[in-house]
Amino acid sequence: MMAAPAASPAARSRGNAAAGGGSATSTMLPGPASRGNGGCIDLSTSGLLAHGAGSSVVVSDPRSMQLVCVLPMPSSSATSPASFVTAVRWAPAASASSLAAAEDAAGAEDDHRPLRLAAGDRHGRVAVWDARARAVLRLLSLDESRSVAPGTSGGVQDLCWIHHASGWLLASIHGPSLLCIWETSNNPRVLWMFDASPEYLSCLRRDPFDDRHLCALGLKGFLLSAVPRHDSDISLKEHRIVCGAGDVAELQRLEKDISAPAPAPALAAFPLFAARLCFSPLWRHILYAVYPRELVVFELNYSIALSVATLPRGFGKFTDVMADTDLDLLYCTHADGKLSIWKRKEGEQVHLLHAVEELMPSIGTVVPPPAVLATTIWQSESIFRNIDKQSQDLAHMQSSQSMIFDTKSHQNMYQGTMTYLTSISEDGKIWSWHLTFDKSVSSKKINLGTSNHSDAGTSNPRSNGLDFTIKINLMGQLHLLSSTVTTLAVPSPSLLATVARGGNNPAPAVPLVALGTQNGTIEVVDVLANAVSVSFAVHSSTVRGLRWLGNSRLVSFSYNQVSDKSGGFNNKLIITCLRSGLNRPFRVLQKPERAAIRALRASSSGRYLLIMFRDAPVEVWAMTKNPIMLRSLALPFTVLEWTLPAAPRPSQNASKQSPTSKEGTAAESSDETSESFAFALVNGALGVFEVHGRRIRDFRPKWPSSSFASSDGLVTAMAYRLPHVVMGDRSGNIRWWDVITGLSSSFSTHREGIRRIKFSPVVHGDRSRGRIAVLFYDNTFSIFDLIPWQMPFSIHNLLAHSSWSLIGYQPEQGRMNHLYYASLELIVAFVWLKLTLIQRSILLLGC
Repeated sequence: MMAAPAASPAARSRGNAAAGGGSATSTMLPGPASRGNGGCIDLSTSGLLAHGAGSSVVVSDPRSMQLVCVLPMPSSSATSPASFVTAVRWAPAASASSLAAAEDAAGAEDDHRPLRLAAGDRHGRVAVWDARARAVLRLLSLDESRSVAPGTSGGVQDLCWIHHASGWLLASIHGPSLLCIWETSNNPRVLWMFDASPEYLSCLRRDPFDDRHLCALGLKGFLLSAVPRHDSDISLKEHRIVCGAGDVAELQRLEKDISAPAPAPALAAFPLFAARLCFSPLWRHILYAVYPRELVVFELNYSIALSVATLPRGFGKFTDVMADTDLDLLYCTHADGKLSIWKRKEGEQVHLLHAVEELMPSIGTVVPPPAVLATTIWQSESIFRNIDKQSQDLAHMQSSQSMIFDTKSHQNMYQGTMTYLTSISEDGKIWSWHLTFDKSVSSKKINLGTSNHSDAGTSNPRSNGLDFTIKINLMGQLHLLSSTVTTLAVPSPSLLATVARGGNNPAPAVPLVALGTQNGTIEVVDVLANAVSVSFAVHSSTVRGLRWLGNSRLVSFSYNQVSDKSGGFNNKLIITCLRSGLNRPFRVLQKPERAAIRALRASSSGRYLLIMFRDAPVEVWAMTKNPIMLRSLALPFTVLEWTLPAAPRPSQNASKQSPTSKEGTAAESSDETSESFAFALVNGALGVFEVHGRRIRDFRPKWPSSSFASSDGLVTAMAYRLPHVVMGDRSGNIRWWDVITGLSSSFSTHREGIRRIKFSPVVHGDRSRGRIAVLFYDNTFSIFDLIPWQMPFSIHNLLAHSSWSLIGYQPEQGRMNHLYYASLELIVAFVWLKLTLIQRSILLLGC
């Protein structure tokens, strides 16, 4: 059978772009990691960092500090939300080549092979991703393999790839004590299972000297060594690490107070009790294990602990341990954000504390500082150092000089050496650290940052010939979303909108989106770069609402309820300037108010602001340098919307003036400093008010000939672009009204109630008088068109039943995120670009 000819590199490049770059994952901005993700992190040998953040896997480049992609875990069903990612592990480079053997024979290039990444979640599923194509290759479910009810096997605690004669296998820990080994090739299945009950398995690691060998560590000191055989069997050997009395007592206390369900893994049952291990990359059969208060050096051949170092006084508990691949050093992370560096004592397998550094700078962070959730060491730098070292050794061997070696060369091995670390903090930041090792110029002891340390864990650098100092420098920082997003706002004018005073001149493009978060910060995101441009710490509580004032200022509000007998709410309104970064509060009151702020409505120019309260009058403010309240409107409003900039006229030189041109003339004749807003009352009545300077007056629109009052009389959504007002009610009816000519129309969508309506940005030269996106109560939306050349103006469904899921579920919750109120603005700005291109393509094909 002849092999198919290999595709050209250009064709494969286009295919990858279509599969990956054009997917939704390329424009996703992830939220912050949390303790629910279990500190899962892994760095590939090629230098790509993967870590869990909520229900997604975030892939980034720690060298350039850029976000590569976001891989959301697939939902187990259409109605259930995706679960937290609790384990990630890159497949070794050889695994991809074994899968792509056919491509190798055809001459495939390395950059087009699958880049495999395994990710496990709290529901017990394991997804094997191709990170390059951003597609799931295999979805492994232990519950389905065992034919048991969903959730019976428990969540995934850790993952590890091991080698076998048939290729690379994937080992996983499910629930508290179940160790599984998977075949992930064309016929994915469970090859082997081992139940270590009543132990709580915590982590898996592969032996760097033997890719077939892995070890699993338990919270109680249980250590399992496993090696797969050629006959599909597993060679097992059990060991026991004697834990300290303090760790044993703490675990017993936590077991009594455990609140997680029975199949919960260790990270869910004991989130504050960590047990981790790593193999020594320099010494065979030696591994290092950390418990909250101990660092243990264990020898596998003799099943004995060679040394135990206790936690120094004044330090937070151990959370992880990493071994330097070149230097005989250990890096231990602590619960208080410290990084302790341990050096092996010459001639013994005893490690002494040598230096302590902070992974969370004390300058520029909030108090209390965010926790450091995970840390990893760069393995790729070790490869480059080994190549350089071997080249130097070869040069020395080929030289004609006397082959006399310095017996004290080990003392200089640290000179000029560099190590790179990457850490993840719970405020959504990725930190890149650079450690340098230099000769010490003085004989003083290294300052360990505290005066109270145990002598057993502290080393004198002079006593062991360790004449070097360690310096840590922050090389870069990638700022992702710092907290759960509660609201968002898109600037108006939008990307394709006109200037606020009308006309045909486009407004400056501002591809920014402002996000309000649960911890009170405002994140300004550049949607073109898919990155956080700037972050402001504005409120001390959740940001409830957010609006743009033009293109350079933001207004936001938060409130908290007073707990004393008088009750009430403390409303807080703040203006944030993007240029200066200053936050200026306004409308500051000394006493709590009876009603909380419900929403903000800012005019398209940013000159005026409507503050809507719950069961209280609406306030109209002039947003000058010092904001001034113009008037309080005590009317039972249901919806309020400012007018958007007038749409540009399709033709400037039309010989016959159409109703469309008359509308444009009327819009231009209005005063540049006046803006209007439309509203609906609880009884179904409509109105338009105009704000001119500091005066508020009736716009005096031309009323429609037929009444708009529906059977229930409640308007739930409105969009207003002069002269068009589009409304929707809870019965699914859409109504259109021209406030200049009085023309009107209405029709039923035969759908559920309408929650939100937004006008699309206007393209210059487009004859459409406004396309609208309508969000329904069932969390889908459709797009409709206002056709100006048909009389009377009617609303047509541009894309019949074009319904897409708008916002995903919040992690571990069965309710929709209320971002859909504002997210429709962002969706319209992007979806409309694609719809315009599609329509133009159809016209060209028709010609």
